[in-house]
Amino acid sequence: MSTDSPPATAPVALIVEDDEDTAELLDLVLSQAGFSVITALNGTEGTELARLHQPALTTIDVSMPGMDGFETTRRIREFSGTYIVIISTRSDERDILAGFDAGADDYVPKPIRPRELQARLAAVARRPTTTFAPQPVTHAWAAAAEDPARSAYHRLVVAGGQPVDHLAAIPGPVTVHEPEPDEELEETGEAGRDGMLELGMRFVGSWIEFYGLRINPARGLVVVDDRLVDLNPRQFDLLQLMFYSGTRTRSSRYLALRLRGETEETTRTQAYQDRDWVESLMENLLNRLGERAHAPRWIEARSRSRFRLVRPE
Repeated sequence: MSTDSPPATAPVALIVEDDEDTAELLDLVLSQAGFSVITALNGTEGTELARLHQPALTTIDVSMPGMDGFETTRRIREFSGTYIVIISTRSDERDILAGFDAGADDYVPKPIRPRELQARLAAVARRPTTTFAPQPVTHAWAAAAEDPARSAYHRLVVAGGQPVDHLAAIPGPVTVHEPEPDEELEETGEAGRDGMLELGMRFVGSWIEFYGLRINPARGLVVVDDRLVDLNPRQFDLLQLMFYSGTRTRSSRYLALRLRGETEETTRTQAYQDRDWVESLMENLLNRLGERAHAPRWIEARSRSRFRLVRPE
């Protein structure tokens, strides 16, 4: 294992990998991104180096002698907030979800494609992929931060501790308002954990999985069929709000007020303005997800500018 201390000015990336060729490829990609790279050949050494150097980013192979990558991920996650990317030849859904459950933030299948890896990391960091060209370390990539408020809210929903129907899904200064006539058209259903489970959603670590679409509220990440999708903050908030709506149908007015943290009493916008805004925002979100209007997988448009999650057959 490499034990030399990296320069203090560079963010540290840790590679836990027993295959020499793969380790060299990852070293090249991460070095070009501005990282100071250290390498361990197995999970035990990787855990020790993670504790010693507190890396911003860690890549972990699944199949290693002794401690496997899932256990290594769990042990590192006990004391470190490093952004963990699992690298593996095992890429079926069960293995991917096991990686997320262990505490990983992303899952990259082998053989590794350098350009794809660079693009995925750039999307996580909310940076264009060009930032991965050799550059001064002052502009180096930084791991996506975790939002404590979102994390706490996610844990509350997963535990079923409070009905989301009476709270905004996005943490913020939102006050409950009495339903307007248009909102009374919303179909009955369950919001929050019960409604989400009824639709077949699964809670895996800090991730919510809905038939190939996964979101990580704590880090603002979205994955579609193992492909990272880069959403802007408004798009992510809208998607999260729809997830937490469970089996409820939501009007454009409802969504707009929740996204802005307003009530009917405090808002200055008219209903038709919110309808146009949310419809445009929803269209852009669905395009980013790769949703098809004629055969939606996750979100479908209803009459009178209302939306709901698809009921899987």
